[in-house]
Amino acid sequence: MASPTPLFFLFFLITTASFPKSSRTQSISETSNGEGFMAMELSERGLEFLKDLLINKAIASTIPLKLPRLEKSAKFPFLGNVQMTLTGITIDEIDVLSSYVKPGDTGVAIIASGMTCNLSMNWYYKYSSWLLPVEISDKGNASVQVEGMEVGLTLGLKNQNGSLKLSAMECGCIVRGIKINVDGGASWLYQGMIDAFAGRITSAVESTITKNLKDGIDKLDAFLQSLPKEIPVDNIASLNVTFLSDPLLTSNSIQFDINGLFMARQNTSSTSMEYFRNSQSSVLCSDPSKMLGIELDEAVFNSACALYYNVSCGTS
Repeated sequence: MASPTPLFFLFFLITTASFPKSSRTQSISETSNGEGFMAMELSERGLEFLKDLLINKAIASTIPLKLPRLEKSAKFPFLGNVQMTLTGITIDEIDVLSSYVKPGDTGVAIIASGMTCNLSMNWYYKYSSWLLPVEISDKGNASVQVEGMEVGLTLGLKNQNGSLKLSAMECGCIVRGIKINVDGGASWLYQGMIDAFAGRITSAVESTITKNLKDGIDKLDAFLQSLPKEIPVDNIASLNVTFLSDPLLTSNSIQFDINGLFMARQNTSSTSMEYFRNSQSSVLCSDPSKMLGIELDEAVFNSACALYYNVSCGTS
């Protein structure tokens, strides 16, 4: 008895391709590079969903985020040279007020604005002067409120040997305001000293978040590069999901051309592509409210039918 897996998969393809054409679906055919037998369009709603997912994942993987130790030396009247140190600087919470995603000619821009983040840290100082022959020191902790932070990222999307290559074309973080509250010791006396670190804390937040974003994009790219170019359907067939060209970016969507043909397991012969090259297109409707639209060429169905027919004839 035949395995139900390919039958279910074929039934899924046939039923999803049975919707009538829409103007949005036709735009996939008209703007697609036309090199593959399967075209996928990530709509504006899909881009919004993907943007929110990436932001939430980025925050979840970032928190808590450690910042480097900061040291500062300054001279104060009557006190002399004061050594100040901040340690354990940690971003504990990040909130995003608004964000948007916009495909462009060269990449996909993701902007998060109105962001706030909360930091915690430990402070320590020591000094000695000619007035006091002994060294004086104190320590405590402080909280930092960062406001008006904006993070921008432009993602580059390219086809690299049949896989999707992701790169950070532009990446940056801007902090527009910072407030430090000191606790412990004679905090009211040392607030001015700690405020002297505001600029360095701002720079540390900006550089650390930017580096963390770049590292995250590199990890995501490595994951995409590791994805298989064939998806097994059963012990007979695989679906070729090789990318055939660079993604096509429009003002509100991203389109991908994929091979999309069924092929025998462990058989990478390219003759099937030429055999089905002149097949007529078969279209899947993509409602504007949907996140993802898929267009299937008739060759996708023909390749599946031919493959299983040849296998059945060869084994009968």
